[in-house]
Amino acid sequence: MKKQAILLSAALLCMAVLGGCKSEEQIAETVRPQSTVISPDVNITQETPQRDTLTVSGTGEVKLVPDMATVSIVINTTEEQAEDAQRKNAELTEAVLASLKANGVQDADIQTEDIHLSEEYDYEKSPAKLVGYSMRNTLSVTVRDIATIGSVITDAINAGATGTYDLAFTVSDSSGAYRDALTAAVVEARGKANAIAAALCVELAPIPVSVNEVSNSYQPYAYDNMLRPEANEMPAEDSADSIAVSTGELSITAKVSVVYEVIASTSQTSGS
Repeated sequence: MKKQAILLSAALLCMAVLGGCKSEEQIAETVRPQSTVISPDVNITQETPQRDTLTVSGTGEVKLVPDMATVSIVINTTEEQAEDAQRKNAELTEAVLASLKANGVQDADIQTEDIHLSEEYDYEKSPAKLVGYSMRNTLSVTVRDIATIGSVITDAINAGATGTYDLAFTVSDSSGAYRDALTAAVVEARGKANAIAAALCVELAPIPVSVNEVSNSYQPYAYDNMLRPEANEMPAEDSADSIAVSTGELSITAKVSVVYEVIASTSQTSGS
């Protein structure tokens, strides 16, 4: 029994000694410096030196002669009964449409803009008395032959139209003119930059750092409000001759913002 206890104690002692021992690889791993892992969210960047720049703006303008026109034509009728006002309006509208087509206006260029039926009252009586109904039909017309716009309006009035408004002049294609305006805007910006650089005794890089188009290509319009149907009614018999219409000119404008890099001082260059 005593011998067995001695053997058990010796076995336990060996196990303790072996458990406390480490290999050379394990010891080296323990003393070796541990590497630090940088978070993937951390980005290390190198800042580039800031460049000296000069920012200028330029504007270009191109004049165009209109080759198209749009106009709203009103046919207004007033009768005691609503159906009579509607029937009379339909007859006059057909006559106006016929006059438009006789002047070369295509069906695709005629659009019904508004149809409105309203009651008419005599407000001098108390209470106000219903005396009739007014029917108003408004046509939006595009005239592609600008030379005929006067005849289009005159013949429409002679056919029964009671008013026109929102006469507008435009061009069928302004894209080429807008590109020319952009070119002129860039040239003006370069001229401004050269003048400023000369005054500051600095030299600019020949190629801009950036060019930004400030304006957008658009369709130019010139408006001339003619007869307001609510305020001015023109009877057909007062319009024997064609109305004279002056189209004038339209302006297309382009704007740019240009940034140039300052690369040297001309005073330092001349001194060296």
